This record gives sequence, C-alpha cells and structure tokens, in this order.
Amino acid sequence: MARDTSAAISLKHIEAYDAIAATGSTIAASVELGISQSNASRLLQQLEDYLGVRLFDREKNRLQPTREGLQLGPEIRAISDRLRALKTAAMELESGRSREIMLRLAFPSSLSSTRIPKLVKNFLAANGPMRVEVASGSYLAIERMVADGEADLGFARLPLMSPGLKQEKILSSRIICVLHNDHPNAGSRQLSVGDLKGQDLIMLNRERPVRHELEALFYKAGIRQRPLLEAHSVASACALAAQGLGIALVGEIIAREYATLALQFIPLEPELPVAYALISGEKFPMPKAASLFLQSISDWA
Repeated sequence: MARDTSAAISLKHIEAYDAIAATGSTIAASVELGISQSNASRLLQQLEDYLGVRLFDREKNRLQPTREGLQLGPEIRAISDRLRALKTAAMELESGRSREIMLRLAFPSSLSSTRIPKLVKNFLAANGPMRVEVASGSYLAIERMVADGEADLGFARLPLMSPGLKQEKILSSRIICVLHNDHPNAGSRQLSVGDLKGQDLIMLNRERPVRHELEALFYKAGIRQRPLLEAHSVASACALAAQGLGIALVGEIIAREYATLALQFIPLEPELPVAYALISGEKFPMPKAASLFLQSISDWA
C-alpha cells in the first residue's frame, strides 16, 4: 500500500482508530465519537494512507485488525496516550492548575513562617497541586525579586522604593504597641506617645522608614528617647516583647500573626498609619497561578 505522507495526522485520527479497534465497526465508532460514519471511515482511510498499510480487514461484517494493524496497534495507542497527556497538561497550564507550574512568592520572614503557609494550604486545597516556592527577605530585596522576575507576587511596604512594580492589593495598617500580658500597661485601651516616655522600647532597626516616622512622632511630642532594643523583623520584636523586655512598636497587620504569644496589642496614639501592598512586576505578565492565588487571599486584611 502506497504511503501518503502529505496528510496531516491529528488526535482525531488516533481517536477514530481506537474507537474502531474497540468496536469493530465504523458505525459504532462514529456513535462513540459523536461523528458521522463517513467521517469515521475517512479518518481511518487517512491514517492508513499516512502509514502506508491497511490496518483493518472486513470479516463477517466486522472490522478485524490486519497483521500490520496488530503490530502497529500498541504504537498508535502510545501516541494516543501521549497526545491526551499533552492536551491535559496544556489545559492545566492554561487554567493555572498543574504540578508543572511553579508559583513563586516573596514575603518577609515574619509572614512566611506564619500567615503564608496557611494561605498556601488553602490555595492548594482549592486549586489542586502545583509547585510553590516561598522566598523571604527584606522589603527592598522582595521588591527587587519581583521587579527582576524572580518572584510572581511579593509583599512590600509602601511607598515602594524600586521601579517596575505594580500594586495588586493594598493592605492598610497602623503602628501598635505590643507588650507582655504582665506589663503594667497591658490593660490600657490605648497608649499615647507621652505614655511611652521612660518605657523600655523595642523598635525596628534604623534602615526601616517606620523607625524614622516614629522618631519624628517622639520629636514632635518633645520626647528624646532611644530604644532599649532594636529588631530586624516584626517577628523578632514581638518575641522580645513576649519575654517582657519592653514595648514593641510595630505594624499591626503583621504583629497580629503572633497573637498566640503572651502579648497584648494596644493602639498607639496619635495614629501612625502604615500601608503594605501585594506587588507584581510590570515587565512580566502575571501567571495564571499567581492571579488565582491573589483571588484566593482577597479577603485578607
């Protein structure tokens, strides 16, 4: 049988072969595939022309595989399986639900060890398995990771310091006082800057903009006070406060993640607002998985 390699072979040809081999009839195969009998016969003929061999002979009103058909059957079915797997993988990639997709997140350590594992767990439960990478770093490092395409979504403090970033979701917060349950001021409804005069304070290091904002607040109130302890993360500041070492002045949205510690969270007056944002890179289209993750945490804060 002459071979015609000009014909384009597709998954439809393979599916037609599978159906005919299983049913022994182009009529039954057409019903199974939801196509006409003539279409099923045409697909089989095109496949045979492409391969250059007859795959079926008619015996007693039933199509039986030829010797060549029996030998090629496993190969054709293997192609069918691979094509179906390819189609499934493509659909999963398009929908953002695939083990082959890596969702890359970047959050400060104070969140990557508390809130983020819970959010990721809920996300995977709702969207199916996929690979997730959670990176940690300073806010500036996170901005650079996202801007350079090393992370799909990141968490940063506003205002942003790096170009090439988009604010996908803004999270508003304020500075609060975090202190041990046994602290003399633990029962206060609020604490003013004046109330903090003479107290042992725990503040974030001088590289943080919030540190300068707090110092300006104290300066405006006529108070000159240096912190007893400096911390490089909200997690560290809360842990120090939980040991009764002083009053930590930190952002509420992150500090609340440590509510299981022996701590009280008291508003600072006057209010000092802080804002954070979930960010993506302007130069890189947001992957479907990242969009799904963003939707899954829409009610956060």
